[in-house]
Amino acid sequence: MAERGITDDVKTDENVTFSDLAISELTLNSLKTAGFIKPSPIQLQALPLTLLGLDLLIQAKSGTGKTLVFSITALEFVQAIDSDDNENSTVITTKVIMLAPTREIAQQIVQVIKTIKQPECNVHTFIGGTSVKDDQTHLKKCNIVVGTPGRVEELLRLKYLRPDTIRLLVLDEADVLLCKEFQEQINSIFSYMPSNKQVLLASATYPEHLIRFSERYMRDVTCIRLVGSESPSLIGIQQFCMLIPHHPIDSHLFEQKVLLLLRILPELKFRQCLIFSNLRMRSSAVCERIKSLGYETTYTSSSLAQNRRTKAMRDMYKHKCQILVTTDLTSRGIDLDFVDFVISMDLPNDSETYLHRIGRAGRFGAYGCSLTIVARGDEQKQLEKIQDEYKLNLIETDESQRFQVLINALEQVTMNIKDSQ
Repeated sequence: MAERGITDDVKTDENVTFSDLAISELTLNSLKTAGFIKPSPIQLQALPLTLLGLDLLIQAKSGTGKTLVFSITALEFVQAIDSDDNENSTVITTKVIMLAPTREIAQQIVQVIKTIKQPECNVHTFIGGTSVKDDQTHLKKCNIVVGTPGRVEELLRLKYLRPDTIRLLVLDEADVLLCKEFQEQINSIFSYMPSNKQVLLASATYPEHLIRFSERYMRDVTCIRLVGSESPSLIGIQQFCMLIPHHPIDSHLFEQKVLLLLRILPELKFRQCLIFSNLRMRSSAVCERIKSLGYETTYTSSSLAQNRRTKAMRDMYKHKCQILVTTDLTSRGIDLDFVDFVISMDLPNDSETYLHRIGRAGRFGAYGCSLTIVARGDEQKQLEKIQDEYKLNLIETDESQRFQVLINALEQVTMNIKDSQ
């Protein structure tokens, strides 16, 4: 696999490879086959500690390789335990539980693990919208459980999932999992877990409740933080905003944003694009309007049936669609390698989600652009607050300039991609 040009926030010393870490030959060969040769900074810092069995809080920017850290750790864990126990191959027990806040992130984690796993290791997704009875069958041959808190807690409560064999528990997007929405389920899951387990928390941000949780549920927690005082946004993403006149009626204001979107999209060149709005009902409507321009477009939201959500993401992964219209369901943890443009039709409800949204366009050191469409007045002030909080470099553009600066930036992204191929 040819190595593409990447930004400095995922680069390490060129002489360092995964073979320099304490990883088994079996996993190293799988990594090499999948095209993983050099670790990113967070992988280089965290893997030696996770492989020693330490409880770890891992903080690094979105898209810099945290998922691979706990995926490698899990595979090494299962391999080592199976070897030590000399288990009969017909007896399969669950050794690892990984929790994610959305079904899409859980499914993606499984895909990452499958790219580097050995045939003897079994991994499966356990999420809502699927049959619990089917889950019971899958658990009989599953080493690594990846799921959402609600379904995993249900499987533990029904005694379909045995907690006594669990030796590694991972919380991905831990800042979300430890918020009020999931608090009861997470506490319940921890109440089932044995004391002799390793706990890994992975997050792009480091809120106070993360610290309180680590003090309560983790043993001598070690923190690996690669986000310092500099801006936590990925350095390969150029961020733009377009201002439109304010209107007191929200539906009219959003319609003006949609009309602007329909005018500018044909002028822009991108490989794949994510378009975010805050309301689920808007996703399908915006999707249909964009389709009228001739783009292969799909949409997803939490109100869709699971098979529809899965199909939308699969179409993006397989490059059958160029544009995905979505809510913040996909603002975190989703790795779509071809996405180089992100548009926000509404500002997110919190400033951290803004960073996660734009991070979809800069996965693992890629280059990309983001555009936020805001109304003058309160929305503009809210965006300025986010800009000041995270020291962001937002470039303002408008139609009177024919948004030429954004066109040029996306063309430069295309050139960077071609140069690195």
